Amino acid sequence: MIDWTSLLDQLARGVAALSDHNSSGAPVPPYPRETQYALDLIVHECLRHGLTPPAGVPELIQWCTNLSGQQWPFPPAFRLDGLALVTSVQRTRTRACAELAGLANVADELLSDAVADAPDSAARRQLLRSQVLVGPDTHRELLMRNPKAASAFRFVKDLYRPPSDEWVTHGKVALCGCGLPARLDSHDDRLTVWCERETCPPGAVSQLLPAAKALLLHPALRLFLALPAQLEDRLRNGLNAAGQAGHRDEVRFSDGRARPFRCYDRVVPVALARDAVAGGVEIAVVPDDSAMADPDARWAFADALPTGTTIALMTEGELIAQAHPAERTPDA
Repeated sequence: MIDWTSLLDQLARGVAALSDHNSSGAPVPPYPRETQYALDLIVHECLRHGLTPPAGVPELIQWCTNLSGQQWPFPPAFRLDGLALVTSVQRTRTRACAELAGLANVADELLSDAVADAPDSAARRQLLRSQVLVGPDTHRELLMRNPKAASAFRFVKDLYRPPSDEWVTHGKVALCGCGLPARLDSHDDRLTVWCERETCPPGAVSQLLPAAKALLLHPALRLFLALPAQLEDRLRNGLNAAGQAGHRDEVRFSDGRARPFRCYDRVVPVALARDAVAGGVEIAVVPDDSAMADPDARWAFADALPTGTTIALMTEGELIAQAHPAERTPDA
């Protein structure tokens, strides 16, 4: 019997590979091996269930704008309502696709390699989590503001790449207020109309550079390091205010036991559960306004955990509210 979850993951990997291969416009052959393999799997399952398969990769990508359509061979019990691997309007890889394709693991590996055995590992990590878009003046500006960051930039610059066409409008590339790349308004380059986070409303540009002179952080690091960094900062400030200014990845409740946690900004409960298990945490923390805080998402997260595994899914507000002030050592 086919593992439908594995098939969905393979489909996501195929779309993600195609996104890296051909970031804008209609898919153009030769296609990546992962994309062709995903097509072969879907064609096989469609034929096995008496359904008309996609005629090729372009039609498969069109299908991926709505995974709950009747053309798919997925069984009714395999609920995919509202899930898409490709945005219907922007025609870009979705965050759900990135999560299911395992780009979080890619981000962890890239970060690990970038900071391994480096005396300035903290500076390198901080730079990558805070600097998504860089230009020709970035190194000079960092030298003026933060010489340690300027030094770190020289060692991580290979993790930045020229912006793909999907993020270029009239020769410019911009960031949304959330810190991720954004599509510009075609009539006003001071405004964004859509961004990689997908949930931000149209708004003011936070950074704008000529695309020919700009570099964007690797997409895996954008989504799985830079995006949750804002949540990490808010949570750390909240825990400090609650009297827990100790280890950055642990929290103590009223029983006094330290519990490891990690911050996530995600959209797919199953993928979040998988990554939380791999991360060895006891608490997965999500933003207060995250869809992961909805009852259905919490249930799907818990249901996706392996038997016998307990990981709490909490919003930042819930974690701070339950955090117990650290005990103070009496003065001698």
